[in-house]
Amino acid sequence: MAKISACVITKNEAQNIERCLQSVRSIVNEIIVVDTGSTDATVMIAEQLGAKIFHYQWSNDFAAARNYALAQASGAWVVFLDADEYIAVGTVKNVRPLIEKIHGNRKIEAVKCQMNNLEGIDGPVRSSNPTIRIFRNSPLIRYRGRIHEAVYKGGKPLKPIEVTNRLLTVCHTGYTNSTILEKVRRNTALLEEELASGGVRTLTYCYLSDGYWRSGEYEKSIEFAKQAIKQMKGLRTEFDYKPYVFLISSMTRLKTYQEDEVTASCQEAVARFHHHPEIWLFQGIYFQSIGRCEEALASLLKALALNDTYCDFNRNNDFPGLSPDAYFAIAQIYEMKNQPAKALDYYAKVLQRNKLKKEAFHGLVSLIREQEPADVIYFLNMIYDTASEADIRFLVTNLSELKVKKVLDFYHHILRDTFNDKTLNALVLLTNCSLETVLPVLIDAGRKQGGYTVELLAVAALIVNDCSERTEVLGPNVNPSLKNILALYFQPDSAAQLGNGDLPVFCDLVGELLYLGSQQQMQKILEMGKRFYLSNNCFTRISTLLLHQRFFGYTLDMILNYVNQVHLESKQLSLLYCDAGYCCYRLKDFAGAARYFEQALELGDRRHYIFDFLDWSYQQCREQAIKEKFKILKELYSI
Repeated sequence: MAKISACVITKNEAQNIERCLQSVRSIVNEIIVVDTGSTDATVMIAEQLGAKIFHYQWSNDFAAARNYALAQASGAWVVFLDADEYIAVGTVKNVRPLIEKIHGNRKIEAVKCQMNNLEGIDGPVRSSNPTIRIFRNSPLIRYRGRIHEAVYKGGKPLKPIEVTNRLLTVCHTGYTNSTILEKVRRNTALLEEELASGGVRTLTYCYLSDGYWRSGEYEKSIEFAKQAIKQMKGLRTEFDYKPYVFLISSMTRLKTYQEDEVTASCQEAVARFHHHPEIWLFQGIYFQSIGRCEEALASLLKALALNDTYCDFNRNNDFPGLSPDAYFAIAQIYEMKNQPAKALDYYAKVLQRNKLKKEAFHGLVSLIREQEPADVIYFLNMIYDTASEADIRFLVTNLSELKVKKVLDFYHHILRDTFNDKTLNALVLLTNCSLETVLPVLIDAGRKQGGYTVELLAVAALIVNDCSERTEVLGPNVNPSLKNILALYFQPDSAAQLGNGDLPVFCDLVGELLYLGSQQQMQKILEMGKRFYLSNNCFTRISTLLLHQRFFGYTLDMILNYVNQVHLESKQLSLLYCDAGYCCYRLKDFAGAARYFEQALELGDRRHYIFDFLDWSYQQCREQAIKEKFKILKELYSI
């Protein structure tokens, strides 16, 4: 029977070391733990589990520390894990039989298996990659590389046997969303030191591109991605496709690269790695960013389909952790296409994977907020846990912003009664109570605590309840901008004037009133906003707010008023007419959409968006004459 040694290097791994060692304790003959300077209970825990403890002076070199551990091992085979790794429970029993089976075959030097990188202990899989964690113990077999170290025999890669994840899986919990950036920065610094000393391994440039991409230094990421692509051309490694991911994503985020250059990189990546879902994902995200929405949708759906059947054992796959990005982009495009059922499905998929993603929650609620409150609550309860304080706080916070009245009241009761949170939620009062109930509470809170938010909500309460005679209750120290806005709202002919300094407060108030005020009240407050046009550039801020909250009718009115009031150059005018056409399209006013899209095209708008809008309008419009107009416009202007 072959003797097996387990090896681990540690530093302050008290939270992880027991899980790691317990996962191999029953299948190995000895456990070697090399500690590099722990100040917590790591060493004590390892000793209690029967490990042999060795101490090593850390030298910023992971390979050196690992090789020191190998020098202490006496087994014929080594299982070398990181402290934040463990062998999956269902596959531990297969390790010793597997080693016994291959022990006599000297051509096999290692076992290559799948590593699943998890979001927390037993959490969802963020990514998977092939890895060697089991290999023969030989003086010729040692690690190389200060960081992202790999094991070699005499400088050459080991000859492994590949096993499926059904037979053996290693789980890794070290790169969660909360820890990854700190580790990436550490790794990048070590790689730069290695590079400065003349050490360039096969994946050095790739790892550097990854590090700078994750830390938001996109120009550096692009520089190293291009070097990595050139260096690895013709090689096959688990990360050979990755430089294209960093390249395409970095150029997308910088928004300074020409479309031809980015598209060429996408085409090259797809040609080389057409089976990899990450390539299609980042191509889709780029296409979406430049308005090639139909192409983006096709690429993103292709990514999902490829991931469902992905079986390339020898390549990394980070798509599972990135899938919420794909779902969210798909949901946005379906919503733009006036396909709310499909959009709802994909917003829900995002939240099933990442329930605290605010943008997806807002998108989902915007599609179901008009349904019966009981139905909305039933739907949300399929995603959120009413016994989780974090879930309930998220729901109350975001439903307060969206002012989904009875639904907000339901979850606020849980927060108050189950989790004993007695904190005043003024929006709950504002959305569910009469003025006589809510105003005294707001005024009292303002006097005791002060604060702009309370004043803002008090002003919103007065406007929603049309109480011009109660404005004096705000007191003399109310925010001056709020005072000006309130005076002008109730007395349009007064001497009160709105200036540049009032704009941020005005926009905040519009945001509060969107879901609280009546149509008449909103029209009145927005008429006040139109007075800003001649003195400052507030239009963009107000119209963006309205469009983002999906109030297409109000947005359209603001755009047309702005176009009629302000002298604009052709380019800006064309963009506004396109926005007007889009608002009409979303409102299913296809005659208006055709009219404004035509004006935009005549003024020179040739963005990809507008041609997708023409296609979608053609598909959805039922009046044949207007359908033909969309068809003619595309044929005429897409040449």
